[in-house]
Amino acid sequence: MKAAATRELFAYWNRLRGARAAPERADVDPGQIRGILGDTFILEASEEAQFPFRLAGSRLCDVAGHEMKGERFLELWSAADRATVLGALSTISDDAAVAVLGVTGGTELGRKVDLELILLPLRHRGRTHARILGALAPVETPYWLGACPVTRFELASLRMIWPSGRRRAIGEASAPQPTPMTPSPHALAGAARRIGRFLVFDGGR
Repeated sequence: MKAAATRELFAYWNRLRGARAAPERADVDPGQIRGILGDTFILEASEEAQFPFRLAGSRLCDVAGHEMKGERFLELWSAADRATVLGALSTISDDAAVAVLGVTGGTELGRKVDLELILLPLRHRGRTHARILGALAPVETPYWLGACPVTRFELASLRMIWPSGRRRAIGEASAPQPTPMTPSPHALAGAARRIGRFLVFDGGR
C-alpha cells in the first residue's frame, strides 16, 4: 500500500476485527482514526442502489468538488471499469476480502493525480452484506488538489487480500486461533484469477 491513509485504515480495521472475518460497524470509533477521517467513507453494500455513500469525509468531498453522501459509488466509474469494481465489491461482501485499487484521477483541465483506494468489509447489526469501509487518498498531493475537482476516476491496478489467510464466507464461524497478524502488503499467495479486466493475485498473511 502506497498512501499513508490506506495503510492506517487497513491496520485499524485489522485490529478491530481480531479473530473475526470482519468487524461490526458499531466497533468503528471515529476518534481512533481522526487523522485520516477526512479520507474515509462508508458505503451501503447494495448492488441495486449501486453502493451509495452513507458517510464521506471532508477531504474526499474536496477531491470530488462536492458532497459525496448519497452519491452512488458505482457511478464514479466508466462502464469498462464499473464491472471490475462491482466484481471487487461482491468479493469483499461474499468472502470478507479487502480490495486495494490504484486509481488515476482526472480533472476537466486535464490534470491527473495518482490515488489509492481501499475497501474493507463491515458487518452491521449482524448482517454480513451490509457496509463497506473505505478510504481514498492521493499517493502524493499536488498543489491543486481540493481546488480543482477530480471528475474522472480510472482503474490502474487491483489487488485482493484475504486477511484471514484463506478465502472464507464472511458469515462462516471462526475456529479458535491466535491473534491474527497484519498481512504484509507485499505478500502474494494463491493462484491468479480474473476480476473484470485485471488479473488478480490473492494476498495472504
